[in-house]
Amino acid sequence: MSSISKESIHYVPLLAKEGVTHNVGGDDASGGLIGDHHVLVNLAWRGDGSETDRLYLDVMKKLRESKLLLREDIQDYDLLYHARNPDPSMRFEFLADWCPEELKTHQGEGLPVIHAIIDEYEIECFSIFLKTALRYHPNDLGLLFLRDREGPTACERAFKTYGKDETMSAIGELIPFDDPKVPILHHVAKHAPQYMKDFGSRYPSATYLRDSQGRTLHQAALASGYKTFIDNPMVSLK
Repeated sequence: MSSISKESIHYVPLLAKEGVTHNVGGDDASGGLIGDHHVLVNLAWRGDGSETDRLYLDVMKKLRESKLLLREDIQDYDLLYHARNPDPSMRFEFLADWCPEELKTHQGEGLPVIHAIIDEYEIECFSIFLKTALRYHPNDLGLLFLRDREGPTACERAFKTYGKDETMSAIGELIPFDDPKVPILHHVAKHAPQYMKDFGSRYPSATYLRDSQGRTLHQAALASGYKTFIDNPMVSLK
């Protein structure tokens, strides 16, 4: 299987099964899915729109049913990282649903996936990741404040890459400014207190929410060591 096209994509599961039967590529090649032309990687990232996304997703589902695509393949072959751009968004969600911890732990080019996305793609890709991560990691607030190995959070990287206004607008589409329902300011106080003014002015009602430990914003701020937050005029602490 040296290449994939829309015309041939439907035959990949059948060819892979035959490849396993005839030991194509050797014992570790999954019937030709792994090798010089790495079909699994191509399935994860290739595409030119929603139609292709659906076609490739259907093939990935069939390979999973046949146990020719395994959970460990997601990490072993960087499939979540390869599915990070807008065209394979359904494939990205499929892989994330199968292995949600990979959203947090997977590395691409030495960076967490969310950081790699911010570095390489437009803000729409950042939004796709954040939407998916909020579903699986709400207590980590969608990994918005996940740090890379050098220290900066994904939020800080996004602010520098896309600008504060555009980044906050994207966040506001997923965590509404007027009805956040999640204690976003608690996360800001703990992980990025330098941005409290930016978030506090947009999420005033989040001041009154409690976090997963039942703490008020005041208590969370004290616990994080961000004592100057008490004097911040942007947020009323009760």
